[in-house]
Amino acid sequence: MRSKAFVNHDLDVLHEYMHDWIDYLQEPDKLNGGDYTGPRCPFAKKVRDENKLKLVKVYDYFSAYDYWEVVTRECENFDESHDVVIVAAKSDANIINPDQMSGGVDGLNTFLNCQGRDLWLLLKMDQLFTIIMIQKISALDDTSKQLAEKGYYTTRYSDAQMEKVVNGRRKYREKLNEKT
Repeated sequence: MRSKAFVNHDLDVLHEYMHDWIDYLQEPDKLNGGDYTGPRCPFAKKVRDENKLKLVKVYDYFSAYDYWEVVTRECENFDESHDVVIVAAKSDANIINPDQMSGGVDGLNTFLNCQGRDLWLLLKMDQLFTIIMIQKISALDDTSKQLAEKGYYTTRYSDAQMEKVVNGRRKYREKLNEKT
């Protein structure tokens, strides 16, 4: 991560953190033992380079409700001006731990689908940041199909992970298509 001369808050380095993470996602994918030899995420850099990424920083949150309120507001206001909206806060397992984060994302994805919203939430949580990525489920599923054709998922996930991460999302997208 690039060093910053003066940092008042951990979120002050979020732009550098995201830039470095997206660069990391462009490196060859060593996780997959299949035919796919491309980047870990071949779409992240394009979104960044085309300024289609919005970063929302949650500086002060004292309960999980504060964080989820911002996530919910960003879902309500999601439009075509960005492909991905990232809501980030300093990680604090006393406020949101990984299990709570996962459950919250699953619950919101189900709710958004039942509401007929073309949105999907992904999470990233580490010792620095708690992050939700909001994007269109249709776009995410379309790119997932492209990656599957290239062997991206061949050995990436266990059967259970594949069912949840890819097939489960695809079922929600199909339900969304049935509603329109």
